[in-house]
Amino acid sequence: MLFLWTTTKLGKVWIDGDAAKLIISRRIPKELYVQDVSFIGEKNLLNAYIAAPEDTDLETRKSLETRFGDLFAKSGITAQLNWVNVAPQDNRKTTPLWMMPLFWAAAAAALTALFYMGIKGIVWSVFAAVVGYGAAWILITEDGRKQIEALKEHFRR
Repeated sequence: MLFLWTTTKLGKVWIDGDAAKLIISRRIPKELYVQDVSFIGEKNLLNAYIAAPEDTDLETRKSLETRFGDLFAKSGITAQLNWVNVAPQDNRKTTPLWMMPLFWAAAAAALTALFYMGIKGIVWSVFAAVVGYGAAWILITEDGRKQIEALKEHFRR
C-alpha cells in the first residue's frame, strides 16, 4: 500500500508500506513479526505493529524502538513501534504446524472426505476450489481486472 507523505512543487512523495514492512521484518528477531504498518504523512510518522510473544523482555522492545527510530530518522520519518502480545500457541513463526488446532481440523476433514468421498470426490472438490478461487481472483482483485483488460486488448488486435 502506498501512503502519501508530502506534496511539493515537483509532485507528490509516496511511502511504500510493503517496503517499510519488509525493512522492519528483516531487522527483527525471528520470534517477532510485523503485522501491519501505517503512515501519517502530516506528522511524518510511521507506525509499525509488531506481534511479540507475551514473554518478550522490555529491553528487547526498547532496543528495537531505538534502532528503528534511528534508522528512519535519517529520512525525516519518526518510527513508532506498537506492540501486540501474542500467546505462545498463536505465534505462527515459532509454533510447529502440528501444534496448531487448524492443522488438526484440516487433517480430520481430509480423512473424513477420503472416507466418504473417495479419491475421485476429493479431486473434484479440489478442482472446484481452484476454479472458484481463480474466478474470484479475476473478478474481485485489481490484478485480475488488469489481466482481463490485457486479454481483451490481445483479442482486439
